[in-house]
Amino acid sequence: MVGYADRQFLALLKPVLDAQFHWSPNDYATMTTGFQIAIAISLLGAGWFLDRVGLRWGFAIGLAGWSIASGLHAAARTVPQFIAARVALGIFESVGTPSGMKALATFFGAEERTMTIGLVNMAPNIATIVTPLAVGALYTAFGWQWTILCLASTGFLCLIFWLLLPFERMAQARPGGPPELVAPGGWMPFRDRNAWILATAKLLTDQAWWFMLFWLPDFLHHRFNLDMRHLGAPVATIYAMATLGAPAGGIVPRIVVAVTGMKYQQARWVAMAIFAIAVTPIAGIAWVSGLWPSVLVAGLALFCHQGFSTNVFAMAAEMFPVSRIATAIGFAAFFGNLGGAATAQLAGWLLQHYGTVTPIFFLCAGGYATAWLVLHLARIPKAQV
Repeated sequence: MVGYADRQFLALLKPVLDAQFHWSPNDYATMTTGFQIAIAISLLGAGWFLDRVGLRWGFAIGLAGWSIASGLHAAARTVPQFIAARVALGIFESVGTPSGMKALATFFGAEERTMTIGLVNMAPNIATIVTPLAVGALYTAFGWQWTILCLASTGFLCLIFWLLLPFERMAQARPGGPPELVAPGGWMPFRDRNAWILATAKLLTDQAWWFMLFWLPDFLHHRFNLDMRHLGAPVATIYAMATLGAPAGGIVPRIVVAVTGMKYQQARWVAMAIFAIAVTPIAGIAWVSGLWPSVLVAGLALFCHQGFSTNVFAMAAEMFPVSRIATAIGFAAFFGNLGGAATAQLAGWLLQHYGTVTPIFFLCAGGYATAWLVLHLARIPKAQV
């Protein structure tokens, strides 16, 4: 949750910072691209680092680092300074996704993971609901610098809680006993076919999530002339819908099983196909009249993203043993962030030259069906415990 708040505040404060620092669309695009390239490159080593240092201290180092980097935004005044702060944030936040998957694989058995992943994925979405409301209130009361510092300070509170968790007891309670927590040497994800399959799926789908996280508030601001006081509720509503998509990723396959009698693995494919089809109205959001209909279209897209992503992560937990999962997830997330960085740069270029980001919404609409085909045709292997 803390990581997503730190990622999102710059997008929400963009109208204010635009006016104060006279940013161009390319300036903001470069900031978001810098963040995503930094996190993408760091992800290649973050999973390896976690698999060797261990979950407790690996994540603690990352959380402390990104909280400091988040606070540094308050001291920035120039575009290069904001870029440097975003790059530092990206480097330390790279531990977030592989840490989460390693924790789930460490503390939960194979049959529990899909629902658990869906519930855990709700946490960052709750942050994306609360953050727009919090940023609006904090900015009105204290200004943009103290808003950033207040959000950054929450990371240190979470760090204390994290270090107090009883890791050994939680691992012992895992069905089947505690897994091996240190990775054997020699395995490299770029030599593993399954790692490339997972990376391709993340590349095709994560670009939509990152684009909407960083550019959707700006799209709504310009399309409907919303100020800071009126932007929070629409953005919060969109991410409230995304929050519901995370557990839906685990619930929909179970409904398909109950209705059709399919095996769970087959029902998962049906559920993912439903999500991939239901996301497609986002292609036409630029032609939707009215703020709240546009909010519903965007919310549906992010609902479907979370439902689809929950099942992709569940597949990942079955494709790799616990001792390799953080490295594999880091490798796949590297490509997901590269897709996001490319999309952010494209958005800035399109706005600078044509004043629209509509073509990117078409890319978002088609990415999930393409990812479904890649995963389905690749014949994902049976579960590993």
